[in-house]
Amino acid sequence: MHLQRANNIFVSSSFFIFITRFFPSLANLLVLVWYSRQLPEDVNGNYLIFWTQLYVIYPFMCLGIHSLVQTYSRNLLANLLSKLTKKHYALYSAWLVLISCVFAWLQYDTGNVRFLTSALFILSFSAGVITESLLIVLRKFGVLSLTGFVYALLFAGIHLWVLGANFSVQTVFSCLLVLNMLKVFVHSCAILLEIRKDKDGYEAEDVDMHAVKLLWVHLGLYDIVQVLSTWVDKFIIALVLTSGVSAIYYYGAQNIPFLPLLLSAAGSAILLQMSDVFGKSRRETTLALLNRSGRLLSSIVFPVFCFLFFFREELFVNVFSEKYIPSIPIFAASILVLPVRAYSFTTVLQQEHKGNIINIGAVGELLLACLLIYPLYNIFGLPGVALSFVVSTYAQAIFYLVQTSKVLGTPVTSLIPLINWLIKLIVFSLLFIAIHYSASIYFTGKFTLILGAAAMVVTGVLSLLVELTLDKKHGRIAEQSPFKEYR
Repeated sequence: MHLQRANNIFVSSSFFIFITRFFPSLANLLVLVWYSRQLPEDVNGNYLIFWTQLYVIYPFMCLGIHSLVQTYSRNLLANLLSKLTKKHYALYSAWLVLISCVFAWLQYDTGNVRFLTSALFILSFSAGVITESLLIVLRKFGVLSLTGFVYALLFAGIHLWVLGANFSVQTVFSCLLVLNMLKVFVHSCAILLEIRKDKDGYEAEDVDMHAVKLLWVHLGLYDIVQVLSTWVDKFIIALVLTSGVSAIYYYGAQNIPFLPLLLSAAGSAILLQMSDVFGKSRRETTLALLNRSGRLLSSIVFPVFCFLFFFREELFVNVFSEKYIPSIPIFAASILVLPVRAYSFTTVLQQEHKGNIINIGAVGELLLACLLIYPLYNIFGLPGVALSFVVSTYAQAIFYLVQTSKVLGTPVTSLIPLINWLIKLIVFSLLFIAIHYSASIYFTGKFTLILGAAAMVVTGVLSLLVELTLDKKHGRIAEQSPFKEYR
């Protein structure tokens, strides 16, 4: 009964968090498609440069605080905040001003957005990230969902209005600055109202500040490195090449929408189930959970990968317009990383508090990618830049698997459903090649794209149903061993 209740809470909380982030992500995707078709490459490139530099720099302002606060209960968090002094707040405020000025100078140097607008924008953006995390701790999911939905509507509306008027990058971000400030204001009011409900205050608890600081360092470093590994290539391209070329690379190397949310939810679900298993069966159950997660995620990720790879030309021509045909080879290189996303590589390490190993892998992945950028660029051009991060991601995955096998005392091959993955990749690849070849002969590019998308949905659903049926046939997770199942 306790486990069922925990699962119900997890599902409901995950749903609201997903919805909170889904609508802004959807609005951003629509704007990307919209602007790719309406704006010249150089103008669109100037707009995208602002976001690229924002995503690279804002983690240095948050410093992992948004991840840290979600680690603790509201009671422990209140006790932790009570330990902070005016000196701590003053130092952090000075740091915020310094980093916001660095970001503002970058925008001022390009001549796209004014200094004050840029500084206030990144400050309000970072504040929104932290206040959102506080609302999650306070379980104010209704406020988060509503503000996320309204923010997405206004975000899209602002971009539509500015595009219809006399478009300028300055106008877009001036309007978005007001929107960010309104969002932070609503979040802050909701936080204060929730805090006032606790009239009796919070129970005093002993807080191990050394452990908190150590966790903060690990979380802050990991958050910064993860963001850099996603955005540093776009950041470098924006600095050294023209805005038009930057736009072409941005669209080619963009992240697949909503997939990170799905993978994050899967990792959290595994952690939740692992936390309820103790004793001698823990190792076997962990292996079963990892294999099951890999099979289920691959049922979704692999069809998406095959569709995007084999229908990439139709996708770019019909969605982003012919202006971004040069982005297609970059896109083909960047999505080669998708198959490795069908697994949560850090889950066991996180459960075993191996934050140092996780950060070693994250930093190593970023350094390797940066070392590969120049030689691969000389060989393959812009697709080589994207390929450098694909190679480093696979190297990181191998590192995490080896470390996980040491922690669990089991062979690497027992951690992943390798045979299952190979069968799916071969079957799905042959299927999508056949569908693409046949459709391109008899239909137009737009109908070919629709047919491919339909095939992606159907194969994903069927594959998922097959895996779920096999799970029922083999029994519950806690009772089965991964060595008894096909992999």
